[in-house]
Amino acid sequence: MKDITIQLYTSKLQEKLVKFYHQAFKESSRKLDLLDKDADILDINANYMSNGIFLCALDNKNNIVGTIAARQINTYHEIRRFFVLKRMQNVGIGSTLLSYTIENLLDRDVSLIKVAVMEEGRGVRCLVERFGFIPTKRYNNSSADIFYRLEVDLKYKYNFKLNRLRKHFECSLILNPTENIPMYNDDNEINFFEGLYISERFKDSSDKIIFAGRNEYIRFFEYVKSEWGHILCAVDVDLKPLAGLNAHLLLFLCILQPGETIMLLPEACGGHFATEQILINLGANVVLMKPDFDNQCVDIEQTTKLINEHNPEYIFIDRSEGLVYEDFSWLSNFNRPYKIFDASQYLSQIMLKKHILPFDMGFDMIVSTLHKNYPGPQKGLLAVKTHDDIWSRYLSNAKTYISNTHPLAIARSLLPAASSHEFKEYSSENIVCTEYLEKELKRLGVPVVERSNNHEATLHIWILCGNTEDNYQYYLKLEQLNLLTNYRLLPYNLGYGLRIGTSAAVRSGLRKRHVKRLARIMSKAYHEPITPSLKQEAKEFISSLSLKDNGIKPYYV
Repeated sequence: MKDITIQLYTSKLQEKLVKFYHQAFKESSRKLDLLDKDADILDINANYMSNGIFLCALDNKNNIVGTIAARQINTYHEIRRFFVLKRMQNVGIGSTLLSYTIENLLDRDVSLIKVAVMEEGRGVRCLVERFGFIPTKRYNNSSADIFYRLEVDLKYKYNFKLNRLRKHFECSLILNPTENIPMYNDDNEINFFEGLYISERFKDSSDKIIFAGRNEYIRFFEYVKSEWGHILCAVDVDLKPLAGLNAHLLLFLCILQPGETIMLLPEACGGHFATEQILINLGANVVLMKPDFDNQCVDIEQTTKLINEHNPEYIFIDRSEGLVYEDFSWLSNFNRPYKIFDASQYLSQIMLKKHILPFDMGFDMIVSTLHKNYPGPQKGLLAVKTHDDIWSRYLSNAKTYISNTHPLAIARSLLPAASSHEFKEYSSENIVCTEYLEKELKRLGVPVVERSNNHEATLHIWILCGNTEDNYQYYLKLEQLNLLTNYRLLPYNLGYGLRIGTSAAVRSGLRKRHVKRLARIMSKAYHEPITPSLKQEAKEFISSLSLKDNGIKPYYV
């Protein structure tokens, strides 16, 4: 469907519409009668727009090459005026027109749709049957030969909308560092976990509720946790929390005691924007680390003074945003604060020893989401260096606050790491693609934020246009190309910008050889208006990444 746009009818298209129908009727050896049976064409607004829809497919010269309409008749809606010029058939125009029309009718809660076709219209018949229409008896006196009906129930509406969403997903490329595509097949081998209530730990008569027949499952989860313990050099691991802020909320709900103080990495240093408010709502006294805006890191001297002044019970490094993997080894000089590090943005590289292990920087606990940098399920992980009072308090309280551990996600958590070769390849490709994309974007004049050379680089790229509106418009332009980035407030007083990452793109098939073309498309979107040809270029590029089409072995176990 190259250079074709679908547009809702407006009166400006009327002259072209009549011309189109003269050509379409001639191609099918039919006579256009605008004074009688085809008079509805002369007043589209009155005949269709008040209780239906009328769509036109236009080529790159703004000429109409296809149409479809629907209007209400008694208790049903009828699809009419479904034509595509012969030279434009078999390229997806008819399918797109019909899909848009059905979607519109479903949004109006239409429950019955009918359509009449000519016997020689074999292509139209195959198309409507593919969309679920079934033959029915004649319902009008038109010249059509075959009549169809589509009864819309909950199952049809759900599947239709789900398929539309799936197609949209397949035609887009995720380019932000906080979303990923899991590295496992969605098969039935472990689906038997779904729906079960399974504790991670064995229970006895002192527990209020015990489900029978769960010990074998618990032993399996003990094994899963032990493997995570080996990977992260942890003495114990917990996988009960869900991903993201849910893990933070649960953790501090379990361990915080009244009046305790937490030192937190602030949003200005790349900390999560919501964490401070969560901790305040839980009753904690929150002290924020001091940022070094010039060097884009924590001001160690000023923060050290704050630690000595407030003597916090906890220090929480919750970095959701950053261009470098900052070294926090200096925190090991302080014995009292229990130190917690969120590894969600770095977990794959930590596992593969590309980044220093947080425990080796003096942290006592690692908390992480498993679906961002690591291509796993939407699940949270907690790992500890020692089994101390704080960990015991967490374990004791967590079983009260969590009724369902979501066991299927726990079972899936190890699958990427278990496929060790593919996992290492994924991580390496991610690093290479990020570095090369950053380099190419700079070369092509896209305003990429320079990162410090004094620290290890992360897999984030920041783009900072002239002002807030420019950043937002660039984000929207990339979205028009189905290049899905992340518009957000950047730290260190930089203002709003775009956050770019390649994790999900690598999982979709992106490799270094594709990056130059991707950067060129992103550069055109930055320097030029979005045109149909640029949309087509982006669409073809995304399609070229298909794992099955470009000879890349899928990263599945």
